Amino acid sequence: MAKRRLDDISTVAAALAIDREPGGRVRHARVAFGGVAATPVRSTEAEAALVGQFWSETSVDRVRRVLERTLAPISDARGSAAYRLQVAGSLVEKFYWETQA
Repeated sequence: MAKRRLDDISTVAAALAIDREPGGRVRHARVAFGGVAATPVRSTEAEAALVGQFWSETSVDRVRRVLERTLAPISDARGSAAYRLQVAGSLVEKFYWETQA
């Protein structure tokens, strides 16, 4: 018998981090997602699209386009591949708004 009483598994989870230079350009970036594959996946392509760029809405759009080309989410009872891709992009955007200083 499982200890979990409810199906509380995330449909999509994100681990996002950026380090910016004093001028605002992204020095380092980490972009990873859980719930889109059998194991968590890191998007080195999305990270590369951010490095050297200013952290902006344009950067978020760039990452979304990279994810559309490179992320191949699974479909299951918790969500379709298309839904998971949409949520992954939305989580990047949410991270952007939460990191505005």
